[in-house]
Amino acid sequence: MIIEKKLPMQDLKLFGIYKDGKFTIPEDQVRALQEGKMTDVVELKDLKGKDVHIDSLPARLSIVRGTDGNPSLRIDPVYRSPNSHPQLSTEEKKRLLREDLANIRKNYVDRDGNVRTEIIAYDKTTRQFMSHDPRSVQAPEAVNNEKLTAEQKRKFKEGETVNLADGTQFQFSTTDRKGVRSNRNGLVVSILLDGGISYLLLTGLGRMLGKKSTEEQSYSKGYQEGLKTMQKNMERRIALNPNDRDAVRDLNNVREELSKISAGHPANYQSKDVDEVKRFNSKDTEINSQNQSEDEQRQRRI
Repeated sequence: MIIEKKLPMQDLKLFGIYKDGKFTIPEDQVRALQEGKMTDVVELKDLKGKDVHIDSLPARLSIVRGTDGNPSLRIDPVYRSPNSHPQLSTEEKKRLLREDLANIRKNYVDRDGNVRTEIIAYDKTTRQFMSHDPRSVQAPEAVNNEKLTAEQKRKFKEGETVNLADGTQFQFSTTDRKGVRSNRNGLVVSILLDGGISYLLLTGLGRMLGKKSTEEQSYSKGYQEGLKTMQKNMERRIALNPNDRDAVRDLNNVREELSKISAGHPANYQSKDVDEVKRFNSKDTEINSQNQSEDEQRQRRI
């Protein structure tokens, strides 16, 4: 995951994605670029270059780090048929097309004689084989309030399955819209950004290959704890800066997700965890707690 609030504006202007002081693609697609995700297929129009003029080019966009370490725009056009990849054998290509495997790890020797690794996956949307360098991927610090070990971070960077204590599984995916696939519908991801921790709520995640159980519809304890931690963080940010639009948007999304959990698990409302969720959703926690204590005292006197 590459969290990049600073976008390569020159690239965006060059390809008509930013024009006359505004973006020409939807806001949610711009946000995807900022959060290190691939966009959906967008139309790039009236592309002009030396001896080249393209009226319209459907493509997915993403931000990658250039050789100089600065962010640059990557454009993956939609192919009419699956393209080829020099590192893949015919059988490996077939296995990725059949979705027998999520990705394939390959080692190669670069121009300087160093052994490097690339992870290759197939993107059905653009019909091309895409590869990534694990060194360019930023692993989360924690997922669903569970801190990741060094080994779990390595697995994430290399596209392997990461297992959490609550049964949650997830893996990095260059081809997925959210950049992550999981056996759950949602994850709360903690990322180290600018010397501090930032939180991302990822919902509507793509399913991992072979995962078709009802588990993906469930809300794990870790996920609920992660939502509460994220809610506290967003409320703290808004208290410091009421005009923080990102925090307001994220807080609304977290509250909406907590409401879904509450609606889907009415029988669990008597548990301590759910009662805490109720209080976090309250506008004035302190007053509600005081009223609750007074009610308990009245019940004892009765």
